[in-house]
Amino acid sequence: MIQPKKYLRDLTRTPITPEDRIGKVHRLDRNERTTAFPPEHLAKILAMITPDEVTAYPEVEPFYHKLAQSLGVHREELLIASGSDTNIKMVFEVYVEEGDEVVVISPTYGMYVVYSKMFGATAKEVFYNSNLSLPISRVLEAISPKTKLVTIANPNHTGTVILQEDLIKVIQAAQKVNALVLMDEAYHYFYPQTALNFIHKFDNLIIVRTFSKAFGIAPLRVGYMVSNKEIIKQLYKVKQTHDITFFSAKVGSYLLDHLEIMHDYVREVREAKEYLYKRLPTMDCDVLKSEANFVFFKVPTRIDPKKVLIDLEQKKVVLKGPFNQVPFSGHLRVTVGTVEQMTMMCDALVVSIKQ
Repeated sequence: MIQPKKYLRDLTRTPITPEDRIGKVHRLDRNERTTAFPPEHLAKILAMITPDEVTAYPEVEPFYHKLAQSLGVHREELLIASGSDTNIKMVFEVYVEEGDEVVVISPTYGMYVVYSKMFGATAKEVFYNSNLSLPISRVLEAISPKTKLVTIANPNHTGTVILQEDLIKVIQAAQKVNALVLMDEAYHYFYPQTALNFIHKFDNLIIVRTFSKAFGIAPLRVGYMVSNKEIIKQLYKVKQTHDITFFSAKVGSYLLDHLEIMHDYVREVREAKEYLYKRLPTMDCDVLKSEANFVFFKVPTRIDPKKVLIDLEQKKVVLKGPFNQVPFSGHLRVTVGTVEQMTMMCDALVVSIKQ
């Protein structure tokens, strides 16, 4: 049998079928919006669709200009693509070559390492301490003349953040060796800090964001990146001609006109996180605070987290885990929804723990 490239991910099958995921289980494992898109707003969007739009290639420039205006940037400083993952891959495709080094703070979004290997670079991983602290000196020490790209998710998939003054140190250190910094702000709005204002101050900074998380339209695949005009110009060279649909652009534009949809969801998540911080410790679960829309927690040491996960799945509650990588060994991760959903999850969890 012809063997695939070794950098490809090992996709482990889940016992929950794709057919079950829509409407039959509580999906609390993918950091997507856990409640339905507001039906009254969806009805208004559908009423705006014309028959011609269904048959024509999408005209996305109105969405570009609306998003640029919302962000306070020029149209030429913006590139929209099919999800932030596509944007990230484009950065690697344009700038990362064989023999380069890519600094990756780990654990984090897994595709940074995959793309490094895909384009022949070495992923130079910088690891958190067991208490999730990360001395910024450790990141700075990893940047060398071989570094082509530094990837930072902020908030990270750990739920933690790097403070702005430390981010500036990293950007400056990368600039000295002519390296780019890819700042992945997928969880922006759950955490308001942003490096967006620095794109004019530093010529080596790329901000990547998505509509999948706080805006809650993960299946429509809307991501974008912001940088200076020269970097965006280079990234356009590998951009697909039609990489988002007319419907994605229409929903994205609608959300920018109705930001209360996003703000209401973010508020619900914040309230539900506070509930988890109080409820999980009453079950002897160690809980880690998060600046994103998910929370890591560890069940009591006497309990097998894998058995808990399986038991919850039988109750149609799907979480992520258990994780093996330090500092999340033995942890489960729950996507935070509403207080009502988190109450349901905790009620199911306490039964599983007691069994």
